Amino acid sequence: MRSSLVNVGLVVVSAALLRYWSLRLGFVSAIETEVVRGASQLIRTGSYRPAALTHPTLPLYLHTAVAIVHFLVGAVRGAWTSLADYGPHQFVAWGRGFSAFLGTAVVVIVYQIGMRWGARHALLAAGLMAVTPAHVAVSREIGDGSPLVFFSALTLLCSLAAVERGRRRSFIAAGAAAGLAASSHYAGAVILIVPLIAGWMTVNDERSRLSRAAWVVTAAVAAFVVTTPLSVRDLPAFLDGFAAAASPWTAGSTAGAAGALELMRQLMRAFDWPGMMLVLAGVALAIIRAITGPGHSRWTLLVSFPVLYFTVAAWHGFTADTVLLPLLPAAVVLAANAVISGVSLLRRFDIPRAARTTLIAALTVIAVLPPAVHSIALVHRAGR
Repeated sequence: MRSSLVNVGLVVVSAALLRYWSLRLGFVSAIETEVVRGASQLIRTGSYRPAALTHPTLPLYLHTAVAIVHFLVGAVRGAWTSLADYGPHQFVAWGRGFSAFLGTAVVVIVYQIGMRWGARHALLAAGLMAVTPAHVAVSREIGDGSPLVFFSALTLLCSLAAVERGRRRSFIAAGAAAGLAASSHYAGAVILIVPLIAGWMTVNDERSRLSRAAWVVTAAVAAFVVTTPLSVRDLPAFLDGFAAAASPWTAGSTAGAAGALELMRQLMRAFDWPGMMLVLAGVALAIIRAITGPGHSRWTLLVSFPVLYFTVAAWHGFTADTVLLPLLPAAVVLAANAVISGVSLLRRFDIPRAARTTLIAALTVIAVLPPAVHSIALVHRAGR
């Protein structure tokens, strides 16, 4: 089955509207100030030397490239004649536009991930991703959130493709995507588990599992070093920054069960309680299918990272809003599977098709409408 191009186009256009509408307006956040300041320093001095590398440098280099293109276009148009005429405030609109582009591209990637289960799964997952308030928010600002979600989704898609094809270059691509996710945010390094699991579960490749794991790790490390060269050139700054970023952001009392409760509250804010219930139902369904089949590999890849990542984040006491961003692509696909595949199970009880279709439509509205309302309100506040 293939979704109508009109339906897919409407989802992508809706995602773009939520991310681009009133994009020039709104206050400049702290993370935007940090990235723009670093990009301005890199353009004007040709180097970037922070005292401690608390954030990897891929988002900085990406936005620096956007700033260079912006400057060249403006120079051709006569807007400025030297770098002295080009201030950081002039780059905000283009930088936010690039983040919005990555955010819209994530919706397309999630659709491709969902197609591994079916056209309706893919369309619903893409729709959920398009309206999720947490992703809409980070897609409207200059920072590391939008690249982190983009490369996390790309890692999952490449890992699924690697399991299907069993080719070495597919595993290299998946490992490189994981390295780019880690170079967007240190928390993205955990997603390396996805291509490693893909290499372990692939059975249509003559090479050993160890060789596949070696290719994945090598590609991930190479991608991280290339896009975060200060990890080699300025090792003390990298180690100090990583230690500061990896230390728990909350007191020890919030670790463990209390930390898990706080992370659940954040997921609740991201999806509202109907969507959250569907995500949990999707996790349960995925665990069952990963054990019983069919499709052991793809179900295992889909559910392993969210469960592991959530467990590590809760145990370590991480409760910042950006921590759960890598979970969003897998979470919306899990919710879509809960709606489509879960309702399809009712065929065993001789429930009429019309009733099942009505139930799917109702669950879709319940899942998509609350986050869509919150995202529209977010855009409206930015416009004010």
